[in-house]
Amino acid sequence: MLFFYFCIMCKRSFLLSLPAVFFLSLLWGCSLTRYVPDDAYLLQKNTVTVEPGNEISASTLETFLRQKPNSSIIFGWKTFLQIYNLSPREDNGWSRFLKKMGEPPVLFDSLLIQRSIMNIDNHLVSLGYYNNNISSRVEYDEKKARVNYYVKPGKTYAIDTIVLRSEDPAISELYYKTLNQSLIGDGSVLASSVLDSEASRLNALMRNNGYYDFNKNLVTFRADTLKGDGTAKLEVLIPGQTPHKIFKIRKVSVYTGFDPIRAAMDSGYYAALDSLAYNGMTLYFCDRPDIRPKLVNSLNFIRPGDTYNESVVKTTYNRFSSIRLFNGVTLLFDKVEEQVPADTAAVDCTIRLSPGNLQGYKLNLEASSNSNGLIGVSPVLSYYHKNIFRGGEWLTVSFMGNFQFKIKDPIRATELGTSMTLTFPKMLFPISGNIFKNHIPRTDVSASYNYQSRPEYTRNIAITTFGYTWRMRDRFFYTVNPIKLKLVKLHNLSPSFLETLKDPFIIDTYRDHFDLGLSSLFYYTTDNSAVPVKSYFYFRGGAEAAGNVLSAFNSLMKTDTTGAHLIGGIAYSQYVKFDVNTAYTWISGRHQLAGRLFAGVGIPYGNANSLPLEQMFFSGGANSLRGWQARTVGPGSMPVDSTFSIPNQSGDVKLEVNLEYRFPVFWKVEGALFADAGNIWTLPKRNAPDTKGTFRFKNFMNSVAMDAGLGIRLNLSFVVLRLDLGMIMRDPVRNKWIPANEWLKRNNYSFQFGVGYPF
Repeated sequence: MLFFYFCIMCKRSFLLSLPAVFFLSLLWGCSLTRYVPDDAYLLQKNTVTVEPGNEISASTLETFLRQKPNSSIIFGWKTFLQIYNLSPREDNGWSRFLKKMGEPPVLFDSLLIQRSIMNIDNHLVSLGYYNNNISSRVEYDEKKARVNYYVKPGKTYAIDTIVLRSEDPAISELYYKTLNQSLIGDGSVLASSVLDSEASRLNALMRNNGYYDFNKNLVTFRADTLKGDGTAKLEVLIPGQTPHKIFKIRKVSVYTGFDPIRAAMDSGYYAALDSLAYNGMTLYFCDRPDIRPKLVNSLNFIRPGDTYNESVVKTTYNRFSSIRLFNGVTLLFDKVEEQVPADTAAVDCTIRLSPGNLQGYKLNLEASSNSNGLIGVSPVLSYYHKNIFRGGEWLTVSFMGNFQFKIKDPIRATELGTSMTLTFPKMLFPISGNIFKNHIPRTDVSASYNYQSRPEYTRNIAITTFGYTWRMRDRFFYTVNPIKLKLVKLHNLSPSFLETLKDPFIIDTYRDHFDLGLSSLFYYTTDNSAVPVKSYFYFRGGAEAAGNVLSAFNSLMKTDTTGAHLIGGIAYSQYVKFDVNTAYTWISGRHQLAGRLFAGVGIPYGNANSLPLEQMFFSGGANSLRGWQARTVGPGSMPVDSTFSIPNQSGDVKLEVNLEYRFPVFWKVEGALFADAGNIWTLPKRNAPDTKGTFRFKNFMNSVAMDAGLGIRLNLSFVVLRLDLGMIMRDPVRNKWIPANEWLKRNNYSFQFGVGYPF
């Protein structure tokens, strides 16, 4: 697949090399039925044909077929089946590897045809089609079978009258009061799926209005289709010889440090607990509450005396779960025995909060080495406390390093940093307290210091941010930092290094500067689970701006010889920066095919001629172009700047695409094949000559870097360790495709070690 992709990308493709041609010839020439027994058939294809004139989609019905053919990637090419068929019949390591990487043939099973027909019929009935006619025909060609399904949807009925049958006048009143929210109405198709959804709506309506003992099974429907004109009279039945009771909340008990194991093993567990009354609740705990009562009160919306409301119960559960403090959150309700007067009812609410480990450490490590002997190691050690002030405040302290060096070479680059972040489970200065109900917003206050030592200079960076993070529903996440303050000071600039900086725009990059601005981040995902088991998509967009507020006070500031305005003798930066990062991961069992697109641009203006160095983009490394180490590629077709002893290539623009196929090998070991393409560039600047690193729409493709490679992953569920070998396929500096016999030569490959998938 990677060879096919590169063949499309350019005329002078490296596919002309003999190994690539031989590999493709093996795939195309290998018989699909090599491992199909003599008395069996390979299921080649399913075809669903729906009678013309119906709105039913054939592709929708295909999802209900019980047996699917082998997966294909493009033009029906069953790549994984062909890889499986390449395996030798002998049981050896190479054979097992190819079989794990590939996919065994799907053998045709005639018994599953009738089950598929039943599935299709049940689906059509749920959509309102009755007395459907579904048939099948199997075509055999040598050792292959093709199944054709022919679907003729049956008759539908339109609802012309809806009548509620209920002995409870209070329920009847509530039903008709919310009739405009009903999922069925005059002219609606009589479909079981719609009726089931309406029953769920009525169940939620009743339970949100105090009917605690109401359940969906109490709602039934009766349809009369005897008129013969294609219409139906629908009766909604909610039985009950006596009126259903509305429940009130009597007591609310909260166990702030509940231990389920001790509660089950120790009969005296509950009696040994201390208690505290707070705002109508009773808190139970050992010694002292694990969390402050004020926090419990702010998270809990269930109050004594209130009418039972299931939506409030779900909201309370979500709020306790979202502060990331508890391993388990359980809400229980117990009916209170007969009340006086008899027409009232009550429930007691018990909230059990099981805390997890409050403190812990995290270690992240990335490492790389290229064929030139340059080694890069980037460790990060973090300590966290989830409840530092007993109010759900999350403290994180991190220590990081970035070391680049060569064995037996005194020249090296060292970066050390520390950061501290304190997260509050609320908005310290909320715009409105009613905006966030289902999920808890967060306020983040952070400070960091970074020390960088290179042969050319020493840099110190101090950053402080204040911002908010929140989510809407389960898929939309937002971060806004209205204050982001940064101070960068450079020391020990090498005189020889300064002499080599001829470009004034580059010189401007290596100056002390002061930033005051804001940043924001938007994230959307179709699957927010920690370990997705089905295909998912995500989009991340970021924006950042600095210097705009300060520019309003330019008239009060001094200027330097270049005209830049100064604060305390230091020029402030002014720029905007945008980036998008989007990816789709196709998942089928333990097979994954993931693709990503990244694009970003930073634009200096006003008080700055160039972006601050730490705001510029770079390529290469464990999560980027894996054929290169970090900061060793670009901008454009520019060679590595010999001014720097350790490469430090950077740019204003970045474009990158990545493709990776992940497959099981054995146990928890996975294999991967990948390809990366992209680069960084500098923006055109006034009065500055164009270089090979300048971004131009008309010819930027000529400077795109490409690599491909293979990797191995150890997937331990809670962490993924990976090692990748990336080989340069197209070198933008030499402007050529690299032939296969040079892939593993010096300066043409890199090893990358990382934690987690690259995207």
